[in-house]
Amino acid sequence: MISKPGEDAIVRHDGEMKATEIAEFLETHAAAVPEDDAPEERDPRAGSRKTSGGGGGDDDDAAAKKKREEAKRKRETESLFGAIAPADFEKEVLKHEPVTAVVFTRLNVPRCVNESRAVAKAVTKMYGQVTIGEVNASDPAAFDLAERYAPAVAEAVKAAAAAEDEDEDGKCLDVVVFPHGAEKEDSDPDTYQGEITESALGNWLFESVPDFVMPLKAMLVDSFLQQNLMKPKLVLFHAGSEPPREFVALAANFQEDFMFASIPASDAASKARFQVDAVPAMRLMYIPMKDGETPTQDVQYSAAAYPSPVLRYVEMHHWLQQVQIQILGKDIGQERAAKKTAEPVELVGSPEELDEKCGASGLCIVAFVSQEEGVKKDTDEAVIAAVSRNMVEKPFKFVYVDPAAQRSFASAFEVTASDVPTVTVVSMRKNRFATYRKTFNADGVAEFLQDVLNSKQRTQMIQEIPKLVPGGEEPEVIEEVIVEEEFDLADIMNEEVEGEAGMSKEELQAKIEKEIEEEAAAAKEAEEEAKRKAEKKAKKKKKKKKTKKDASEL
Repeated sequence: MISKPGEDAIVRHDGEMKATEIAEFLETHAAAVPEDDAPEERDPRAGSRKTSGGGGGDDDDAAAKKKREEAKRKRETESLFGAIAPADFEKEVLKHEPVTAVVFTRLNVPRCVNESRAVAKAVTKMYGQVTIGEVNASDPAAFDLAERYAPAVAEAVKAAAAAEDEDEDGKCLDVVVFPHGAEKEDSDPDTYQGEITESALGNWLFESVPDFVMPLKAMLVDSFLQQNLMKPKLVLFHAGSEPPREFVALAANFQEDFMFASIPASDAASKARFQVDAVPAMRLMYIPMKDGETPTQDVQYSAAAYPSPVLRYVEMHHWLQQVQIQILGKDIGQERAAKKTAEPVELVGSPEELDEKCGASGLCIVAFVSQEEGVKKDTDEAVIAAVSRNMVEKPFKFVYVDPAAQRSFASAFEVTASDVPTVTVVSMRKNRFATYRKTFNADGVAEFLQDVLNSKQRTQMIQEIPKLVPGGEEPEVIEEVIVEEEFDLADIMNEEVEGEAGMSKEELQAKIEKEIEEEAAAAKEAEEEAKRKAEKKAKKKKKKKKTKKDASEL
């Protein structure tokens, strides 16, 4: 900021801390070089020593003035955006989580540079809220990027090259916005089609900013504060029905480390609870915790008020970075610190090894994975490695324990052979644990660990942390039980094949002949039996007729 002598007003620089922007700001608002009558004093802006006569002092001043004017003219013909090199496009755009606007510009054409400068001035208030950079579409190395994301600009580059005229009439630039998220490769970026004005372009960019702000009423405040206890909460009291877009952008850019909520000024009960007298006002709620400690439901929040009544994005951004450093313990420089590298997960087999890995840690993640070499072991350990990488910022230490060699240790945490592979979260200080019981995959394990951290997963008490057995326990002896079966002696002795398939041709022929003879004998016997019955019936009929005749004669 600049304070001019004799004036009360302070001129503030609201743009990014870039050399070109700051230089232009100073040239516009800084006072002229003062006349210096002291012959032996150095003029810090001219870079020469003034003299009272001779010695080329006037010539030095003229040369310095000319140099400044040339530098100013050069700045006025340069782009105001930070450059994105084609080789860095994936890291700075496609893998960059916040909303990112990229200006594809033909920077070798002066009129196109002027258009780029006009865009830069139109989006000044959006700096920081979204990431903004520029790709030089005139660079042959950037042609593929321009052809994919700004085809009209790429077409103009091709036409200029064909006509051998860099200033050939054609599209100068395209403003392309990539959505929020760390995986933008498959996203559908949007290209600006409107006029280059501060209002229109700013509103268009803000449409791409996701809203992570939870609107609250008095009855919902307690529920909000009980969510994810380890995450600090930022509550904004604001005029009107919607929070300002600077706060929405702040939430989008810091949602990984903070939770955001808004309460309208009309909610008198909530204002009284948070001791808010005027709006806008912002309150930071957080739980002071020592490394490795886990919160409980009855913890008390500490509160801090945002120190300014004016919500300027750059100042809020800087304030939250200080909170990250002082409360969350993050190492924040000009840019966010690079993500820590996960330590390799190692196998522990003695109390000393476990204590070395987990003794100073609040939560020890014991991965019970079979150590028998094979595809299954590699697959299970890959799951644990993925979880440890993704949760490297969390207060966890990961170790492997062989469930077969440390059966008593596993049993103490209610892990049996049928439960493997699984993980158990162990609080080494508080003698509490929780064992994972669902499908063993990276997403499931990570969700379970996060639930433990957020006090959503119930834990169990254990009298003392069991000891690992150095070298492992003796292999479990499984006694073989011999079951005696009862056999029919006839079945054992009868080794012949049953049925006609086991007969010779002669035996089969004899069998058929015997069956024919038996059938013939049976038929003959049946015929004789029928004949005897018929004779017997006939005798009875003849005797009956004779009886009737005798009766008539009488």
